[in-house]
Amino acid sequence: MLTGATSLDLVKDELFASMAGVEDLLQQFLEERQNGSLLQKAIEGLQQLRGTLNLIELDGAALLAEEMIALATDIPEHEGEGRNAPLSALCNGLFLLQRYLHLCRQQGVEQPELLLPTINDLRAHRADAPPLAESHFYPLDVQRLPVALRDGSKEPLDTRTFARLRQMYQLGLLGMLRDERPAAGISLMQRALQRMETRLDDRTATLCWVASASLEAMDAVPLQMTAERKRLYSRLDRELKRLASGHSASDSASLLRAMLYLVALGDAGCVLCEEVRRAVNLPDPGYSEAALQRAFDRLQGPGADVMRSVAEALHEEIAAVKDLLDLLARNAGDAEQSLETLDTALQRLWKTLDMLDLAEIAGKIRHAAQQLSGWQSGNSGVLEQVADAVLHAELTVNRLENEGEALGGFDESRNPGPVELKEAHIVLVEESQAGLALARRAITAYIESGNDRMHLLNVPATLETVRGGLIFLGMTRASDIIGNASRFIRKSMLEQQATPDPQQLEVLADALTSIEFYLESAERSSVGTGDVLAVAEDSLAELGYGVGA
Repeated sequence: MLTGATSLDLVKDELFASMAGVEDLLQQFLEERQNGSLLQKAIEGLQQLRGTLNLIELDGAALLAEEMIALATDIPEHEGEGRNAPLSALCNGLFLLQRYLHLCRQQGVEQPELLLPTINDLRAHRADAPPLAESHFYPLDVQRLPVALRDGSKEPLDTRTFARLRQMYQLGLLGMLRDERPAAGISLMQRALQRMETRLDDRTATLCWVASASLEAMDAVPLQMTAERKRLYSRLDRELKRLASGHSASDSASLLRAMLYLVALGDAGCVLCEEVRRAVNLPDPGYSEAALQRAFDRLQGPGADVMRSVAEALHEEIAAVKDLLDLLARNAGDAEQSLETLDTALQRLWKTLDMLDLAEIAGKIRHAAQQLSGWQSGNSGVLEQVADAVLHAELTVNRLENEGEALGGFDESRNPGPVELKEAHIVLVEESQAGLALARRAITAYIESGNDRMHLLNVPATLETVRGGLIFLGMTRASDIIGNASRFIRKSMLEQQATPDPQQLEVLADALTSIEFYLESAERSSVGTGDVLAVAEDSLAELGYGVGA
């Protein structure tokens, strides 16, 4: 079964329709605070939304919907006047959820960590809901970890020595809290923890060891010095005092988990972090803090609709540039006027691309504009350089329009290769999708006409054309599936003139629909498409035309 971000395409229309309905209800409630039925309907819409998100296993999005329901339920139906802050948080949460689902669909994976600030903002309006830790979604069960990973001291630490070491730690912590030479403060804290590690019991020594490694990551990567992380090391100070006094641990498990998460964010340059990773067998979070921050910037940046509007405007600019290049190449019209207009258009184009943080392609357009200054009539080489740069820009703008990429999140190095090959790839995918749609329409006409085989005569040839395109695209597994579907139609339905039962036609439609979904999703390289191909293979195997048969 397809779950998570890979299944968003199947339910996206229903999800966004539900969110639009809830948004309208909340807007109406803001205007009619005494109409509690509007708020109740919004809660019911959020519950439906949460159910769908749970069904497709988008855990972060489902948790955000759960928090929105909890906050909305806390608002008295007929006392909305003094609830501006919670209602504003609900509207912000709904907006971020829409942006987040768009991002999941583009990336093909869920990053629930991106929703933690919004979730905590919702929880801040409820008295009984403390904020979630930044490691909340990190897949590590501290209860399964060994209690003691380090050998500490068997002799109790004397009070005076511990007080001195704790004071050393607190001085470093004070420097961290005040942002006064945080690197020096971290070094002092590490020194104190390393001394405590050899003078306290095994369990406390393990906590000091992991804390020291997390401080190394904070300094070496470096990790951001957020307020939550500062509070974490303040909590550590209090916990060490409690443990050194012989009291039972009260906060050690959550502290250990939070600091192990920071260790997991460390890179290869952190020696102590590597030791802790190997000893604890820490799971890889799948991202670095820098990558997480870039994704968060994309989530907070312009939405897909805004970027598509920008892309449409850029398409008009590029079309005008191509027309001017055509005039110059054919020596048509006033060459001097065309050259001046082209230079202005290219300047405007590269500045817009640069503003969108597309520095690489903006640089190509800028370089091309500079080459035009020495252009002479008949010099086709310069015009070809300009045309090549403009085609690269057009491909980039196509992706902006199709995917709605946000500022700063656009990977210009993706899909490297000649621009002509990229254009051919796009055209071939579109032609394959059109061929599959044509085959489905023919099969539908065959069913509606009472099994008139005339509607199927061109279907095998159409599918073979699609199969050839998929082979060229390197999608050999999908091409084998299309080849087997073509064989089934040609042999069973045309040559043997057998009338398939409705169940067989449904199974065939499942296979073709799965390939259509695969082609649409394959453009997002991060999307896992193995499951949908397995569905298509199972469908054809049920018809007796499995792969390898």
